[in-house]
Amino acid sequence: MANAIEASRLDVGYGVRQTAVKVLAGLDLTVAAGSFLSILGPSGCGKSTLLRVVADLLDPLGGTISVLGDTPHAVRTRRDVGFVFQDSTLLPWRTVRDNVRL
Repeated sequence: MANAIEASRLDVGYGVRQTAVKVLAGLDLTVAAGSFLSILGPSGCGKSTLLRVVADLLDPLGGTISVLGDTPHAVRTRRDVGFVFQDSTLLPWRTVRDNVRL
């Protein structure tokens, strides 16, 4: 059985690649299938950013990530992973219909 999440040298940030503000740099993470994981840290340390990458809501700047042995996009397309926002929100790059489908 594939690991639930595997990340290798994952870089994640916001902005244009060359001038992006990195939130996560060189992250290596393996989460075994069937295990429980708590992500703890102070505000702004990248917890939600990591979850956005896993849910295919944010593309990494570098490195690799797999979810259930596949790309985050493929897993999201199959609806194998869900994401519940902390606050009510809409994704501005999606249509109203696409926001409702999420």
